[in-house]
Amino acid sequence: MPRIPGICHCKICKSQEKTLKIAKMLLSQNAFIFRSLNLVLMVYISLVFGISYDSPDYTDESCTFKISLRNFRSILSWELKNHSIVPTHYTLLYTIMSKPEDLKVVKNCANTTRSFCDLTDEWRSTHEAYVTVLEGFSGNTTLFSCSHNFWLAIDMSFEPPEFEIVGFTNHINVMVKFPSIVEEELQFDLSLVIEEQSEGIVKKHKPEIKGNMSGNFTYIIDKLIPNTNYCVSVYLEHSDEQAVIKSP
Repeated sequence: MPRIPGICHCKICKSQEKTLKIAKMLLSQNAFIFRSLNLVLMVYISLVFGISYDSPDYTDESCTFKISLRNFRSILSWELKNHSIVPTHYTLLYTIMSKPEDLKVVKNCANTTRSFCDLTDEWRSTHEAYVTVLEGFSGNTTLFSCSHNFWLAIDMSFEPPEFEIVGFTNHINVMVKFPSIVEEELQFDLSLVIEEQSEGIVKKHKPEIKGNMSGNFTYIIDKLIPNTNYCVSVYLEHSDEQAVIKSP
């Protein structure tokens, strides 16, 4: 049978032709997928930059703020970087970033002469971002206004609880004084840590507290060497290794 140029007459040729068609189809699909990914990536980047660009900037560097858990109370303190400014009183305002509400004055921190404010009854959620504005006055004149954003789950530092120690011949009683009532939201997955130190050796005790950290709690450090000096420190440790302040 005569062969016609340009037409395959064997199974191998047909197989090669089929393979070539499949390869072209896959290349075409891959090109489409790649173009689609590029489009998605461009849209995603655009959205991300759009959100970042439109986000308001509340940062003000004229004040230094610090939020601390002090005896299970949320205490906001501040300090002016310019020490030549001497206000006679302050007023603190805040709003919650996720809610479309105007700034409101913290009643117990309006026209206050103190450089700190107890926000325990105001800031109840650790999952919200709080926009804070501090105004400083001299008489009726406004001297400054500075602002800062706080997210308690990240920005909170933990001060050590109050405690007493009583030493005996071979053991020490450590009594930690917690408030009678502690809001569960303010416990921040905290653990109580009691350290004993003697002759350069530090030993950590992490007593298990059943239920909430409330009321007095007593822990006994035993098996001590008589006539030996021991230094005892008590502090609260966060599961995410946030800032802790140890007792002196």
